[in-house]
Amino acid sequence: MKTEDAAREFLALRRIAVAGASATSPSVGRGIADRLLETEHEVFVVHPDAKQVGDHVAYPDVAAIPGGVQGVVVATSARNARVVVEQAAKAGVEWVWFHQGTGPVSFDDRAIELARTAGMKVIAFGCPMMYCEPDIAHRCMRGIFRAVGRIPKNVDV
Repeated sequence: MKTEDAAREFLALRRIAVAGASATSPSVGRGIADRLLETEHEVFVVHPDAKQVGDHVAYPDVAAIPGGVQGVVVATSARNARVVVEQAAKAGVEWVWFHQGTGPVSFDDRAIELARTAGMKVIAFGCPMMYCEPDIAHRCMRGIFRAVGRIPKNVDV
C-alpha cells in the first residue's frame, strides 16, 4: 500500500487514542492529541498515572476508553509501546501508528510483531501530524524524511 494511502486510512478513523502524552509538560504525544482534536477526531489520551493531560481526560489504558477506539498513536518508549499494543489488542483496536520523529522511535521489532500478530494494521514511520493538515514544519519534515528514506514510498500495513 502506498504510504500516503495508509496515512489517509488511519486519519479517516474517527476515534483515536494517543499514548505517550506527558501530564506535566508539552510532549510529542500531547501535540499529536491536540492536532487530532483540531482535525475533528475524537481523541482519548492514555496515561497510566494521570487523570488529565492538558485539556484531555486521561484513561489508564486503552481498554478503559468508553466505547473503544479504532486506532492508537503510540508516542512512548519502545518498551512501553509493547504494553500499549497488548492493551490495544485486547480492546479490539484496528490500527496502530508508531511515532517516529527526530529522536528515538516509539517502537521496536517486538512491538510491531505483537501488533501484526493481533491483526492490527501498522504504520511505523513518521508522525500523524505530517499528514493531518500539516503545518509548515511537519510538511518540511515529511519531505526531508522521504528524501533520506525514513518514510518509505510503500508500506506493508
